[in-house]
Amino acid sequence: MEAGRATVGVAKAIVCAVAAVAVYLISTVRLDRGIVQTDGTPTAGLVAAGIAWLLVVWVLLSRDDGVRGVRLGLWNVVAVVGMLLVLMGIPLVLTLLD
Repeated sequence: MEAGRATVGVAKAIVCAVAAVAVYLISTVRLDRGIVQTDGTPTAGLVAAGIAWLLVVWVLLSRDDGVRGVRLGLWNVVAVVGMLLVLMGIPLVLTLLD
């Protein structure tokens, strides 16, 4: 049982890391399509961050013991708020650095 929970914990960490990388890429990647060339924008990054954060909330708060509902423990709430700060901070920091 503990091995299964550890696997779920690793999967949740991977989802959080992928969300952060996706927001970074959306905020910075240059898109070349014919004549139109645009850089990633802070607005696109913030929209991506919001969508990614909803995914992270769903993944972090989902229960891994088969019971319906969410698990609102202290560490889950801290992780969700921390991911909000990280995901929203990426486009904002990139904007300030430009």
